[in-house]
Amino acid sequence: MDTGRDASGTRSLNRHTLEQIVAASSAAILVADARDARLTVAYVNSAYQRLTGHKAAELVGRPWALLERAADLGVAELKAAVERREACRVEVADVRKDGTAWSCEINLTPLRDANGEIRYFLCDQRPLTTAESAAEPPSAAPTVETTGELPLLPVELGRARPKTVERVDPATGLLRFGYFQEMLRRDLAVARRDHKFVTLLVFDIVEFDAYRRTYGDKAADSCQRMIGAQVMRTLRRGGDLCARYDDSTVVAAALGQEVREIQPLADQIADHVRQLKLHNPRAKSSRTITVRVTLIGCSPGVHEDPEPVIARVLAESRSHDGRPHAIPA
Repeated sequence: MDTGRDASGTRSLNRHTLEQIVAASSAAILVADARDARLTVAYVNSAYQRLTGHKAAELVGRPWALLERAADLGVAELKAAVERREACRVEVADVRKDGTAWSCEINLTPLRDANGEIRYFLCDQRPLTTAESAAEPPSAAPTVETTGELPLLPVELGRARPKTVERVDPATGLLRFGYFQEMLRRDLAVARRDHKFVTLLVFDIVEFDAYRRTYGDKAADSCQRMIGAQVMRTLRRGGDLCARYDDSTVVAAALGQEVREIQPLADQIADHVRQLKLHNPRAKSSRTITVRVTLIGCSPGVHEDPEPVIARVLAESRSHDGRPHAIPA
């Protein structure tokens, strides 16, 4: 019997040959164990070791380090895709073993076994610019395959970079509200499919106009950025979103958590903002920056369009006294 042919009669490659192909690939490849909650690294090829400066012995059997650090937007998207067990393509800022920073594109692909169960995640990691590729360790001499791929990078960048610019507010580093709405629409669909709740949070900065008049737009943008950092530091989940709604409001969304679970975290966020002690000398209610927090829980399958939900919670957020406040779904 010819075990080297598949069901269609085409000769298939054996495992040993496939392993050699992956090992020799110019793409940096990491494979993580999807059955392990820590996503331990099961394999890295030579290109990954050259690109990052880490040896296989330093990585295999340990959690995927990229997902453990404080998440930027790209890492947050990557974590969300892992939670949903879906493929994704993201841009992230990474750090090599020698401490040099570099930007890369990650293509994440779930790998299934013969029974259709997801066993591993395949991570294909590539530098975003040729300049960054040149900054690799000296041992990473370009191969024929790498040289052949370089002319395609400007094309890929032309497609990828505008998407990144559109989704991030350059003044605060938070998501743009339009992109937030797109992601919330996706989360509501996921909630309907997986019977999960989505909780929407609104953080109104109290008397922020007075702060802006006193210190100017740049200081106000920086203040919103710090508040956004407190939101994401407390929520922590990879799929959680945080965006700038307008000049005095930050919005966030948490997939898979009900209001009763988020309420204590909302209290913490409001307290953390007070502890920043950002002086607001012209304010009447408080001489330091505070936030009003409003929450609304979206039951699975009840809400499909984010706009009316957002409009309702924004309208309600202006009508209470500043304590975290939940409104009926």
